[in-house]
Amino acid sequence: MDTLAIFKPFGIDIFCVGKKFLVFNLVGRNLKVKYRRSVLGVLWTLLAPLFSVLIFYFVFKVIMKVQVPHYMAFLVSGILPWAFFSQTINEGMDSVVGNAGIAAKVPVPVQIFPYVGAITNFITLFLALPVILGVSILTDVPLSGSIVLLPVFFLCLFFMSYGLSLVLGLFYVYFRDLKHILGLVMQLWFYGTPVFYNPDMVPPKYHWILIANPVGGCFVGLHKILAYGEWPSTESIVSSLFWAFVMMTLGLLVFKSTHRDVIENL
Repeated sequence: MDTLAIFKPFGIDIFCVGKKFLVFNLVGRNLKVKYRRSVLGVLWTLLAPLFSVLIFYFVFKVIMKVQVPHYMAFLVSGILPWAFFSQTINEGMDSVVGNAGIAAKVPVPVQIFPYVGAITNFITLFLALPVILGVSILTDVPLSGSIVLLPVFFLCLFFMSYGLSLVLGLFYVYFRDLKHILGLVMQLWFYGTPVFYNPDMVPPKYHWILIANPVGGCFVGLHKILAYGEWPSTESIVSSLFWAFVMMTLGLLVFKSTHRDVIENL
């Protein structure tokens, strides 16, 4: 018996355990296509968010004099993970429709497309990890044993992004207006997430936004580890694990109710 069979709830292989070889090949294809004929290759994926880091640093630290310790490390540890999260969701929404040609010709499970996209972007985030840690070290962040919890928050972001991109990818088959709505939602979500600001800067009457934000706990935890060298609060860890479970469960339920006829509607 496959030891990963526990990841097949209700008989649905949502993590494509039975298609490891196909996943491997599709991830390789994605990486080759994304950086084909590119001189800098994977560096382009880092340059865009790093450019955003410089802009935010200049506006908030130089001009507005925001008093956040180790602000450069704070920005890098927020914007690079957000780039992974937002890119996975945006690409995941179009993944099923965008691969309609393959799905119509080859009997592949449709969940494999957002899953492959999430893995591809997660590899890019992993390759960016030396940059994130390097900035923390260069800006004198006192990194501590709390760094062992870094994989917890990264994996929670992965599961949340995959679960949500699976939902959006399936819904997009039926509702094409979703593409325009998602652009607005992601913009609001970015500013409602403590990516470039400290939650203490938010007025108390708006704290409910941070509490209700599924990825809020992840970014608070990442900042604690990478910008302050402190242990994340239990609240941020529990919140991240809870929302990762909720997003994956939501993805599973939506997939279970739509996967049988989604090919016919492509």
